[in-house]
Amino acid sequence: MRQTRPTALVTGATDGIGRAVSQRLAGLVDTLLVHGRCPESLTALAATLAPANPGTSVVPVLADLGRFADVERLIRRIRTIYGHLDILVNNAATVGRHSHTLTEDGHELAFQVNYLAPAFLTAGLFDLLLVARRGRIVNVVCDAYRDVATFDQDSPGNRCYNPVVAYAQSKFALVAHTASLVSACSGTRLTAVCVDPGFTETKLQRQSFCWPGGPVSAAADNVLYAVTKPVHDLEFYVQGKKIVQPLSEVLQIPVQRQLDKVTGEVLDMSLPWTATGPLRMGA
Repeated sequence: MRQTRPTALVTGATDGIGRAVSQRLAGLVDTLLVHGRCPESLTALAATLAPANPGTSVVPVLADLGRFADVERLIRRIRTIYGHLDILVNNAATVGRHSHTLTEDGHELAFQVNYLAPAFLTAGLFDLLLVARRGRIVNVVCDAYRDVATFDQDSPGNRCYNPVVAYAQSKFALVAHTASLVSACSGTRLTAVCVDPGFTETKLQRQSFCWPGGPVSAAADNVLYAVTKPVHDLEFYVQGKKIVQPLSEVLQIPVQRQLDKVTGEVLDMSLPWTATGPLRMGA
């Protein structure tokens, strides 16, 4: 399949790390889909990126990742217009609310935005990524996932609920999901990697943690490194610009299978990375 127009999608592109990553990618790809949930912010971003990158087509795409209906519309729009997707950067995230909050789809907010929505996007666009010349899925995570040893799609809705713990659980799921993708994509032109860009001075950082963060520019450089670096199967977890060993639990076959089972049931679909009969790590 001949391809001449590399296409990239960055979620959460209107602020923080996502905005900085979009600014860097705009000079490297021919078509850049920038996602956000605020029309005004998306318009302003496109108005900034397009004149500075005349060789790149900047396309704003609107969706609230806390609504599955929006994610489904976004998938349909991309599939209708584009025949391939070279880069998918799942960057958008939330720390959730101080009280237990469910989305209209019935899931804890952080788990849906930080894990279920990226998994939905990846599933819906999987075949477009597979046919790309060198497809790359980049899941932006946080090393805080190491503070939990499981994922929980329905954190308890009582006074024990902690938004930071829920955030860490959602990122645990995203790392385990990436490990599952790595196994499924072995031997194809599609690769998957997750990157912890480091504690960064963003709105999410200020809402979640007490200690100060580093510059957004450095975090964006780390994500861009994850987008462009060669990836080997067992070297999929990038911290800054270093390959590190992920938590052993995310490599466990039962953990990956349980996560895939829960994800498929929630999204009511057969996950394409499980339907291909992947050779999982450790098998």
